[in-house]
Amino acid sequence: MLKLNATSRRVLGGFATAAAVAGTILTAGAGVGQAATASLTLVYNCPFPLIGSQDMSVRIDVANLPASATVGTPIPATNVTATATVPAAATLGLALVGAKTVEGTAKAQTTVNNAGTAIPVTPNLVVAKTNVPSSGAFNTVATGSTPPLTLTKAGLTTISIGNFSTTLTPRKADGSTTGLGTFTSNCTLKAGQATKLYEFTVS
Repeated sequence: MLKLNATSRRVLGGFATAAAVAGTILTAGAGVGQAATASLTLVYNCPFPLIGSQDMSVRIDVANLPASATVGTPIPATNVTATATVPAAATLGLALVGAKTVEGTAKAQTTVNNAGTAIPVTPNLVVAKTNVPSSGAFNTVATGSTPPLTLTKAGLTTISIGNFSTTLTPRKADGSTTGLGTFTSNCTLKAGQATKLYEFTVS
């Protein structure tokens, strides 16, 4: 097994955060009335000790959002797809451990504000097994759904996106794990952004 020094581990830890930001993003479910879709692009700051902190752009696409909802009626799950672009510098970091693919899971901090009452919602997201190119940037895609949610107050309800954590496993060509093993990383939403994904009315 390849032995990594502390610097290499930190570099790959930063990559993990960037790569799975996609998994880490969520929203609330469908509802009464026609289903809607929404998209939001956010920038996260992820640490790369060898190359400095990197700003990672992530596009979030959510389907089956509610056009409206009713107090006491469960809102079904939404379908979430998040695509993050991993920079070329992170690709080089993966090469240090001989990684040919990455895969994993993610959790995100999302808030449903139901007429003034904040409700944390955590979906289960999966970062699809993704081939790592020999060089250059590449995309990772995470998909999943949110649990059903019952709202208790009438009024305007908003869905906002926050920070996330992800657990990733880089693998070699033969499917074995690299010297990095499986690890969890965090990414921080860059300040000053509009984080509201969607809003609807509960009656």
